[in-house]
Amino acid sequence: MPKKIIFSKETIIEKAFELFKEEGIDSISARNVAKALNCSPAPIYSSIGSMDILKDELVNKAKKLFMDYITVKKTNIKFLDIGMGFVIFAREERQLFSNIFLIESMERALMTEFLDLIHDEMKKDSRFFHLTDNERNEIFMNCWIFLNGLATLIATGFIKNPSDDYIKEKLLNNPAKLLYEYLEKHPKK
Repeated sequence: MPKKIIFSKETIIEKAFELFKEEGIDSISARNVAKALNCSPAPIYSSIGSMDILKDELVNKAKKLFMDYITVKKTNIKFLDIGMGFVIFAREERQLFSNIFLIESMERALMTEFLDLIHDEMKKDSRFFHLTDNERNEIFMNCWIFLNGLATLIATGFIKNPSDDYIKEKLLNNPAKLLYEYLEKHPKK
């Protein structure tokens, strides 16, 4: 007769996600999760199956949380909303942001998905149709460098608890300003 599972899959994922947010993906082991749950590793394997499955669940959970931040409409400019969401995520989920975007050992799937989202939005927006690929990439890279820098400064505590208005003002008054000014001058058709 199989041993009764002490913890549900959801409970294990939640506790492992807390550990992942605080210590990164490399901290996820059966032993560490079991310690956080105050149990042996056996219930983790019984409920989840393997550490690879658990890590995939955690990456997907982080991806969903991140995508929730960058898809919130805050302004009338979708690209500004994405940028604000990225920086607000860095402010509110500092450790998770660091574990995803600043630590080399983290799987780069989430960052790639984020960058692809921006590229896809640019491809769909008629205001960019007349630009060459090089021009679009130049605008994108200028925005990305500033956006990532601002988010990193916030996540690492160099800029302390900025308001949404502060974030918006910084995003509107920087090298990426060229993008926002361009979008305002060329209304979407």
